[in-house]
Amino acid sequence: MTKKLLAFPLTFVMVVCVCATAAFAEGNRKSEPGTAIEVKETSAREAGRAKTKLKKDMDQLVAAAKDGKVAPRAQQFPRTARNNLSKTTKIALIASAIGAGIFLAVMFHALSKD
Repeated sequence: MTKKLLAFPLTFVMVVCVCATAAFAEGNRKSEPGTAIEVKETSAREAGRAKTKLKKDMDQLVAAAKDGKVAPRAQQFPRTARNNLSKTTKIALIASAIGAGIFLAVMFHALSKD
């Protein structure tokens, strides 16, 4: 009796898990027009000034690097090697995953006998 009662909710949950990804996915809607990004045009003279300034700055940076004055900056957020879970929490997570796998295997095996 309980096997038949569990069959419908499990099937429902599986269907919802599979179909929920398509229901909540957002793509390009055809009714909404795409937004265009406005680009400010620069004159040829301003572009020439920007190029010369960039070249000057790059030359200064290369010269400073050759002299050993420039060092790479440290990362703002250093990588952590730990995941901040205690040993007990890790054991509980692994045990619950194994338990859930065994439970599902036994349940589907029992349901397939009906």
